[in-house]
Amino acid sequence: MKKSLFNALLLAGILILSGCAEEDLSPAQHGNSDGSVTTTDTSVSAVSVSSLSNAAQTWYLENDLVENYTAAQTVYISFSGTSASITAGNETVTPDSNDITVWTDSSSKTINATLLSEEDAAMSETDPEAPGLIVEYKGTQIINYVLSGNFSGTFKLKNKKADAIVTLNGVSITSTQSGPAMHFTAEEKRTFICVNAGTSNTLTDSRCYTDPASETTSAALYNSKKGSVYAKGPLILTGETSSSTGGTLTVINTGYKHAVYSADYIRISGITLNVSTEENSRDCIRALCAVIIDSGKITLNGNGTIEDDESAGIRVDGEDADDDEQTVSYAAGTGFIIINGGTITGTTTAKGITAHWKSAETAIGTFTDDDTTSLLQNESIFTADSLLSSAESPIPFVIINSGILNITTTLEPYENNDGTSCSPEGIESKGDLIINGGTLELNCTDDCINAGGAITINDGYIYAYSSDNDAVDSNDSINGITINGGVIVASGTANAECALDADNCKIKINGGWVCGIGTENYTAGSSSSQQYIMEIGSSYYSAGSNFAVVNSSGTPVFAYKVPSSGGKIMILSSPDISTGTYTLYTGGTVTESDSGIFHNLYIEPASYSPGTKITEVSVSSKVTTKSTTTNQGSMGDHTPGGR
Repeated sequence: MKKSLFNALLLAGILILSGCAEEDLSPAQHGNSDGSVTTTDTSVSAVSVSSLSNAAQTWYLENDLVENYTAAQTVYISFSGTSASITAGNETVTPDSNDITVWTDSSSKTINATLLSEEDAAMSETDPEAPGLIVEYKGTQIINYVLSGNFSGTFKLKNKKADAIVTLNGVSITSTQSGPAMHFTAEEKRTFICVNAGTSNTLTDSRCYTDPASETTSAALYNSKKGSVYAKGPLILTGETSSSTGGTLTVINTGYKHAVYSADYIRISGITLNVSTEENSRDCIRALCAVIIDSGKITLNGNGTIEDDESAGIRVDGEDADDDEQTVSYAAGTGFIIINGGTITGTTTAKGITAHWKSAETAIGTFTDDDTTSLLQNESIFTADSLLSSAESPIPFVIINSGILNITTTLEPYENNDGTSCSPEGIESKGDLIINGGTLELNCTDDCINAGGAITINDGYIYAYSSDNDAVDSNDSINGITINGGVIVASGTANAECALDADNCKIKINGGWVCGIGTENYTAGSSSSQQYIMEIGSSYYSAGSNFAVVNSSGTPVFAYKVPSSGGKIMILSSPDISTGTYTLYTGGTVTESDSGIFHNLYIEPASYSPGTKITEVSVSSKVTTKSTTTNQGSMGDHTPGGR
C-alpha cells in the first residue's frame, strides 16, 4: 500500500459528534496511521477496539472536507460523443491526439489535454491508455474540473502532486471496452468527486470479464484498472460541501471487476449514490485501506456470480497483492469500515459489508496479542504522532455509529472441496465489530453479523434474520458478544444454528431489549451480566402467538409476537426484569407504549390482557433457564470459508 496522506497525516484533535441523525450531513470522524512490516507468517490476532472512546470511534480529519480547499483555477470540460471542449479562464481549446496546453499556473506548470481515439490508444504499447480524454497537471495547486455532457471513453486525470476536485454537473460517461469510466492516478493526494445538487450523473464501465489467459489481443489490456471509478489514492465522494446535500451519481459496472475502487480509502458524504455490478462483475465498493460513510443515500446492487468471487456491497481488504497492486507493504490502521450516518440499502450475492483483511492472502502476519493491545487500548495513538513509528499490526474492524442499513444477501452459502467458497454474511469484521447506534435491518443467507473478534452493541435497533446460519456470531475467545443497550431481535435458522453465537464465551447483556430465537445449539447467558436473562424453551410459547412475561403486579416486563418459525429456544432480556416470580403467557392482547414495536418485539409494553397461562418462573440469579430442551452448546465456527 502506498503512503498516502491518509496514512501520513495523523489526527491532531478529535471532534465528538453526538446524536447524528439521518439528515445531519456534518462530516464523520476518522483518524490515520502508518507503519510497515514485511514478514511471511500468516497468523493474525483478533483486535480489541471496544475500549476506545466515542471520539476515537467516530474519526475526523480536516483535510477530508472539500470546503477547506480553494481552487486556483476552474476548468470546465464539456463532452459531446467522443469529443470534448475545455475552458479555463478566457481560453477554450478542443483537444485531439496531440498534447494541448489548457492553462499555465503561477509556477509555470501546465494543464495539458489529449483526446485518444480507439486507433490512437491501440497504437500505445509501452504505456497502455484507454480511449478517451487524458488531462495531466504536474503542478501543486488545487484545480476544480467541472464535467458536463455525454462522453464515450475514459476520463483520466493525472495529477500526482496535487489534490483535485472533480465536479459532476450533469455528466454521463460510458467507457469503451478498453478502460474504466474514470481513472485518477494521484497516489498521495486526495481526489474529491463533488456531485452538484440537483444533477443526475452516470458513469458506466462497459468492460467485460475475460479470462486473463486469453487476453493477449483483448482491448481490455490497454487499461485493466480494477474499478469503473478507479483511484490510486484517497477518493472522497461528496456534495459541494461536506455538510450540504449533493446530487445523484450512478455507477454501473457491466462485468470487469469492481464499480468504485480505491487503492487507499473511500469516504462518502451527502450524495445519492447508486452502484450496480452485473453478473460477471465483482464488488460494488472496494478499498484497500478503509471506507468511511458520513451521510447520504447509498444503494448497492451486487449481482456478480463468479465462483469464489461473488459481489460484495462494501469490502475493505486492508491489503491485497493481486493485479496492479503488487505489494505486501502494510500500513497499520488499515482494513476498517466506519459508518457514521446515511441510508445504505444493499442487495448482494455475497457479503453486504465486510472488513475483509486476511493475512493469509497478503503474506503479512506475526502479530501478537501484545502488538494489537498496545495499538488500540492506548488511546493516545489517535491524537499523537507516536503511532507513525510504533504501529506494526493490522486493525481490521467495523464501527457503526448511526445510520439506516438495509442489507440483504441472496446466494446460498457453499464451501467446495477445491477451496472455493461463498459466505454471504450481512456485516462482517475480521476483527472487532461495534454498533453504537442506527437502525439495522439484515436478512441474510449466512450470518447477519459476524466478527472474528468481539461484538459489542451499545445502542441502536437491530433486526437480524439468517435463513441458513446464525443471526449474530462472534468468534472471539475472550469477550464474545456484549449487549449494553439498544433493541435487538435476532433469529437464526431452524437447523443447527442460533440467534446469538459466541462459541465458548457466554452472552453478556448489560442493558437493552433483547429477543433471540434459534435452536438448542445456543450460547448461554453470562452470570456476570448486569441485566437479567431468561432462556425459554419452545414448549412454553407458541409460534404465531403473543408471548408475555408478566410480573406479580400484572405488568408485562417482556412481550413478543413469536414468528411462525419459532425455533427451539428463546433468549430474552429487558430492563424491567429483576428477581421475583413471573408468569409466562401465550396469546392474549398486548398494548404498546409510545416506544412502539420493533419486529414483533414490544418495547416497554404498556399493558397485557392475559391469554393462556403457561407456567411460573422464579428469578433469583442473572440467568434463568426454563426449557425441556437440553442446551447442546454453540456450534463454533461453521461458516463456509471460515469466519
